[in-house]
Amino acid sequence: MRSGLIVLLMLLASSLARADEAALQKLAAHLDPLKSMQARFTQTVSDEQGKVLQTSQGTLAVKRGNQLRWETTAPFSYLIVTDGRVLWRFDKDLEQATKQAFKGELADTPALIFSGDTAKLRSNYMVTWEQGSGGDRFLLVPKQKNALFHSLSLYFNGATVNQLILRDNLEQSTDIRFDAVVANPSLPDQLFQFSPPAGVDVVVDES
Repeated sequence: MRSGLIVLLMLLASSLARADEAALQKLAAHLDPLKSMQARFTQTVSDEQGKVLQTSQGTLAVKRGNQLRWETTAPFSYLIVTDGRVLWRFDKDLEQATKQAFKGELADTPALIFSGDTAKLRSNYMVTWEQGSGGDRFLLVPKQKNALFHSLSLYFNGATVNQLILRDNLEQSTDIRFDAVVANPSLPDQLFQFSPPAGVDVVVDES
């Protein structure tokens, strides 16, 4: 009886591994051709009961090599930008900029999934896929127990990404809707660099 259960569990694990690999291949088919991207976004943060805590709008630019420019324009001005080496956060209203070494945490800047190496997803995440009426949905669950988020969902309408949902370990969700998406535009490297304006307080985060 015990040996039969072990065989069953082994078969189940093998089946799940094949399903995970198939989902990874489907996700890679969407992400690998994407060398750069521009879009507008609307971001909604909700608590565990679904109550909306914050809504904001802005623009996104990403480029291979972990280059990202995430700029919130309403209801406040806030910029997150990295060239893949240094990460800057700039709060225009507070006249404060924070500088730190880039670590590539998706929980911190989830849009980096569009600018990174999809091969790394295999070692860091369990990936599942389902096809709905609107297109493909991918669920990424971190394999590390101390991950900064619980799950990340990506939604595609055809070849175009239109939604990203991040759920953190406090069961809060960040729902990001994309529109005016442009795939593979020519983006200069200078777009992902930042020089603090005169008079801005610069904080160096070495954590």
